[in-house]
Amino acid sequence: MLNAEQIEELIKKFEWGFLHNMYGHAHSSIIGFISTQWISLDPNVNSLFDGVPSTVIGKGRIGQKNSDILLCREDKPYMPVEVETLVEKYDDKLGTLFDYIDNKPVFDGIEFGLFFMTNRCTGPTKYKHNWDRIKKEVINRKKYSIALVSIVKCKSELSNTCLDSLRKRNDYSSYEITSIDYWIHDKNGKIKEGRLWSK
Repeated sequence: MLNAEQIEELIKKFEWGFLHNMYGHAHSSIIGFISTQWISLDPNVNSLFDGVPSTVIGKGRIGQKNSDILLCREDKPYMPVEVETLVEKYDDKLGTLFDYIDNKPVFDGIEFGLFFMTNRCTGPTKYKHNWDRIKKEVINRKKYSIALVSIVKCKSELSNTCLDSLRKRNDYSSYEITSIDYWIHDKNGKIKEGRLWSK
């Protein structure tokens, strides 16, 4: 598996600042962004699954979990990716990444899991960073290489333009990304962290 420095080097190749121009939940747009960034790094060897095979095969959907996308390199899976808005789902999404990494017979080649956290929270922590508990969970599990990418938002000062009027119609659309941070833990316990982009 890649070490923390190598994972850091890889995710810094993405043009994260493009996300600043996406309003609303942007869940599907973020997935599209990560997908196109990955392919553009090396179109000759990089590919992906959108509609990822589950780590569990059974009747119907019972017990099945699927990451949002699975980035592949050459003829092997490389990195499962989860993009999540709701804080209450963070644990489940992190567990899905663990499941992919653990299932080596089927998903041989995975280097690390990427968890993109958009932080749409409820209550007093709305639109704030909320990843400290997830960091502790990754550290406690010890053996996993996981990269967390988390955005910080603030309320925009909106005018009366047509676009700004549309953004005012939904509370979440009136916020904008001011910074994008990362935190990486590799299987050897090494941690790297920093900022990928700021306004």
